[in-house]
Amino acid sequence: MMLRPSRLLAAVFLLLFSAAGAPAQDQTQDQTQDQTQPAAAPAGGPLAGVNVLQISVAPLSADSQRCGLQQDLILESFQQPLVAEGLAVQRSAHVRIVVTATTVVYEGATCISTIGAMATQNTRYFDRQTQSERAGQVLLWSDSGLFVTGERDHVVLTNIGFRDLARSFIRKWQLDQ
Repeated sequence: MMLRPSRLLAAVFLLLFSAAGAPAQDQTQDQTQDQTQPAAAPAGGPLAGVNVLQISVAPLSADSQRCGLQQDLILESFQQPLVAEGLAVQRSAHVRIVVTATTVVYEGATCISTIGAMATQNTRYFDRQTQSERAGQVLLWSDSGLFVTGERDHVVLTNIGFRDLARSFIRKWQLDQ
């Protein structure tokens, strides 16, 4: 009995797919299963294990003070959500957050402030080129915002902004744990 070319091709394809098809099908199923399962989270982020912070407010310009910003109010606004979350704030800690406000007064009564905060950690490393130990800082987190208001309302809105920056830090901190 002679096979027609179309039946012969079908038989060859059947043999090829039956021999090689089973592992390919298993691989496809494995890939499908891998895609449906959530990826394992990395073992913590840069803020993992951080429970104590040092917070400082950069010096304020005359324009910042004119628009009502005060270092103690900024510190309190930023610190309050962190303490409520259970983070300790001390004068000395491995992780330091610097809070800044840069303000200009536009046309007499409009205050424009860029506020920001960044968390850094001191580090030591060995420099192969100089064959010596060096020190530096590593940026762990940063965020910022811009506020444009009248002079009278500026301090209230920027203090809310500082709380929002602290909440941004908390969100990152929670993700890294």
